[in-house]
Amino acid sequence: MIMKNLRIHKRIFLTVTVAAAAGIFISSCDQQPEGTLDEYTAKRDSLRTERDKIEAEIVRVTEKIAELDTSAERKLVTVYTPFREVFRHYFEVHGNVETDRAATLYAENPGLIESINVREGQRVKKGHVLARLNAEMTARNIEELRTSLELATTLFEKQKRLWDQNIGSEVQYLEAKNRKESLENSIATLQEQAGKSTIRAPFDGVVDKIFPKVGEMATMQSPVARMVNLENLYITADISERYVGSVKEGDRVEAIVNRRDTIETKVTRVGTFVNPNNRTFEIRIDLEKTIEGLMPNSLVVLRINDYTEKDAISIPSSLIMQDGSGKDYVYTVDTRENLGEVAKKQPIVTGMRYLGKTLVSEGIDEDLPIVDKGSRSVRDGDRIEKVNI
Repeated sequence: MIMKNLRIHKRIFLTVTVAAAAGIFISSCDQQPEGTLDEYTAKRDSLRTERDKIEAEIVRVTEKIAELDTSAERKLVTVYTPFREVFRHYFEVHGNVETDRAATLYAENPGLIESINVREGQRVKKGHVLARLNAEMTARNIEELRTSLELATTLFEKQKRLWDQNIGSEVQYLEAKNRKESLENSIATLQEQAGKSTIRAPFDGVVDKIFPKVGEMATMQSPVARMVNLENLYITADISERYVGSVKEGDRVEAIVNRRDTIETKVTRVGTFVNPNNRTFEIRIDLEKTIEGLMPNSLVVLRINDYTEKDAISIPSSLIMQDGSGKDYVYTVDTRENLGEVAKKQPIVTGMRYLGKTLVSEGIDEDLPIVDKGSRSVRDGDRIEKVNI
C-alpha cells in the first residue's frame, strides 16, 4: 500500500511540474512584448532562464525518484579495466622478394650445344661446368698456330744466337721475335675464345632452369640456364611519401609470407629518393635466414611500425561511441550515494587505432572501470550491476 501511494505521489508530482512548466511557457507566450529589439531580446533571455530552471528541476526530481524507487531494475553489464602498455601502430604494404644472386646465363659465343652437365634443381658450386658448346673449329685453329709457333720459335732462337754474336741484321732479329710473339698472342686469344664455349656457374646456387637441349644452337640472345641462390634474400617495397620521416632504419616490421608465416624483422635501408611517377620511396628489409617456400619475386605483406608509445592506455574500439557533435565518449562505472553503481558518460580524446584497439590520450586512466557489454543499452545515470561472463 505504501509503495502504491509512493508511485501515485510521484506521478502527481511529475504532472504538476510539467503542467506548471507548460503554464509558464503559455503565459509567457500570451504576454507578447511590444517595443524595441532590446525588449524582445530581454524577454527571450528571461524565457530561456525559466526553461533552464525547469529542466534542472526535472533532473533533480528524476534523480530523487530514482533514489526512492527501490523497485527499479538495474541493467546488467560487464566492465573492462584499462591498463598501461606499449601501443604500436602499423601500416601495411606489399613487398617483393629479391636476391642479388639470380642470374640468367647466355653463351658468349654462338655454337652448337655439345653437352649439358647438370640437371634442373641441382646444387652447384661456383665454377662448376653447366654446359659445353662445340669448339672443334677453334681447337683446330689452335693446333695450326702451335705448329707455326714451333717453327717461329726455332727461327727466333737461331736468329737470337746469331744476333748475340753480332751476326746478321737487327731487322731479321726483330722480325723473328715479332713473328713468335704474334703467334703466342693469337693462341692465347683462341684459347680464351675456346674457354667461352664452356658455360660455368658464376656463384654457388641452384640450377633453376635449363632452356636448350643438346644439339640445339646457342646464341648470344637465347638463354642457356638460370641460377638462383636463396641464401641472401631481401624484400623491397614502395612506401607512400606521406610516411617520409615516420619510417626509419631499425623500425620493426612483421613480414607475412605464404599468407601464413609471420617473420619479425626490421627496416635495413630507407631510400633517399621519391619516385615522381607514383610519389613513393623504397625501403629494403634483409632476411637473416632462409625461409622455406620463399623465392625471388614472391609477394609478401609487410606491417611496418610507424608509431610507438611505451606508457599508453588503449581500449577496445568497440567501447567508444560518439555523440551528436561527433565527440567520443565511453560509459564508466560511478558510485553515487543512495543509488549505488551507475553508468557515467565520460568524454575522451582518442588517437591512433590498430587491430581493434584505440589509443586514449585524455579522459580515462588505468584501473577506471569502463562499461563493456551492455554499453549500448545504458544511459548516463542508469543503475547498473556488474556481472562476469
